[in-house]
Amino acid sequence: MHYVGKSSKHTLTSNPIYENHSQGYTQASLVDHTTGSVHTGLSLNQLAVGGTLSPHVHSYEEGFYILTGQAVVCVNDQTYLLGHGDYGAIKVGTVHAWRCAGPAPVRWLQMAAPQPKPHGKERDTFFLKDAAIPTKAQPLDVRDLRGSLLGHFDVSQIPHAAEARAAAGGLKGVFLQWMIDEKLGAHHHRMLFIEYQPGVSIGLHDHTFEEAYFILSGEVEGTLDGERYLAKAGDVLWTSVGCVHAFANVGNEPVRWLETFAPQPPAENVFRFMAEWEQRAKELES
Repeated sequence: MHYVGKSSKHTLTSNPIYENHSQGYTQASLVDHTTGSVHTGLSLNQLAVGGTLSPHVHSYEEGFYILTGQAVVCVNDQTYLLGHGDYGAIKVGTVHAWRCAGPAPVRWLQMAAPQPKPHGKERDTFFLKDAAIPTKAQPLDVRDLRGSLLGHFDVSQIPHAAEARAAAGGLKGVFLQWMIDEKLGAHHHRMLFIEYQPGVSIGLHDHTFEEAYFILSGEVEGTLDGERYLAKAGDVLWTSVGCVHAFANVGNEPVRWLETFAPQPPAENVFRFMAEWEQRAKELES
C-alpha cells in the first residue's frame, strides 16, 4: 500500500482540537489514517504572524523541522528561538508551546508517532490551565541544549566532497543526515534529511516500518508497488510496511527530501532488496 499527495492539495485549515487553545494556527494533514497509514501522523503546520499554540502535552511522540520563519518554542521549562533548519523531538508527555516570533508566518513539518487519534475519538492532546508563552528567547545554541532534544541542519552543511557524501549516505551520490533518532532520544520515530545527486537511484526494496517523504527541492521518480510517480517540491509520498519501492533522481539538480520512519527500525535487516533475494534464490534453487 502507498500514497502520493501533491503540494497543490495541501490546504491549511484550523484543527478543532486546538480551536480554543491557539491563535493563527493552521494545519494540513499529509499522512494519517485516511491515507491508509496506521503508524504515521505527518502534517504541515503554520502559525500566522503573532500566532500562538498554548502549552500542551501529547500521549504520542512528536518531531518537527522548521521550513520557514521563526518561533519561540517552549519545551518544559526551557525556551528557545528557532528558525529554518532547526528541528526537535518532543517526548511523550512533554509540555511544549509555540509562538510565531518573526515578521512572517512560521511553517514546519511535523511528525507524530504513534499516530494521533482522529478528532472525536479518545483524547491524546491535553492543555495546561492558565499557562503563559514567553515572547522572547535566545537563538538555539546546539552546544547548550539544556536537556531538550533539539538540533540544526540545513543544506549549507552538506559536504562538498563526493567522498564525504558517499560515506554519509552509504551509497555513491547520496547524502544522508540523521536528525531525530534513538541517539537524539526519540523512541517512536526517526526523521532524516536525504539528498540524491542527478542520475542516482536506489533499487526496489521494502521495510518493516512505514516511511514518509516530503520533497524539499528537485524531482524524484518513485516506484511504489509497481506504479511510477514524479514528485516535486512540496509533494509527499508514503509507503506502508511491505510496500516495494525505489527512487531515482531523473532531474538535472540534486533532489532533497525529509524522510520519516515509524515505528523505529529493527536492529538488523532494515532493508530487504528484491534483487539481492532473487540472486540468493538462484543460488539456492539451482
